[in-house]
Amino acid sequence: MKKKIIITSGPTNERIDAVMKITNMSTGALGSVFAETFLEEKEEEIEKMFFISTKLTYKPRVESEKIEYVTIETTQDLMDALKDIFSENKIDMIVHSAAVGDYAGKYSIRAEELVDEIWDTIQENRKEEITKERLMGIFENPRTVADNSGKMSSYEPHLMTMFTLTPKVIGLIKELAPDTKLVGFKLLDGVEKEELLKVATKLRQKNRADYIVANDLSKIGGGKHWAMIVGENGIVTECQTKKEIAQAIRKLVF
Repeated sequence: MKKKIIITSGPTNERIDAVMKITNMSTGALGSVFAETFLEEKEEEIEKMFFISTKLTYKPRVESEKIEYVTIETTQDLMDALKDIFSENKIDMIVHSAAVGDYAGKYSIRAEELVDEIWDTIQENRKEEITKERLMGIFENPRTVADNSGKMSSYEPHLMTMFTLTPKVIGLIKELAPDTKLVGFKLLDGVEKEELLKVATKLRQKNRADYIVANDLSKIGGGKHWAMIVGENGIVTECQTKKEIAQAIRKLVF
């Protein structure tokens, strides 16, 4: 029976104002290699491939009527796209290689306004103890924030942005589709192999992933992309290039 596949790829972009955003350095190159490899080696077994990414990331260098491109911007867009696809399709596998941003902008504020609010609070409550919780409450919800509905001024010397955590998309996948084969990814930088394995194993177990592709940023570059694939019983294999990673996962999930 032919399979329906989702590949998420590239970064997410979180809005700060109408022109500024927070993102990461992911290009979507690995996700595009997965799509190319699956279509080149297993196209006859694929019914449809949903390729979810932002507009400017790498796209597969193959033409196929089986690919449906889904363009997203934010983490919430990605979650909504997954919910829509899972609600209308029985997905056999998902390769969740998107580098979902860890943070999104909560608000922006001029430092002067934040200092004024803290100072006013102190002056108004001189006879009371100002607790850390009270001060943290000001940081959480200041009374005056910058209007970010348009482009904020380019001439504010003390503009600050408060960030908040984004939802963990990988944790949503098995909730939406418990029987879907899930390949997740973990990227650390310059750690011992044992530490990377430990973190990847914990991620796999927590999110009920079938496999985790564990990467080390210090070992990516110059045409090389070392990674180990972690399954239920530990390390399944180690790879040296993006193509090898895609081929190894293809053998495991098809």
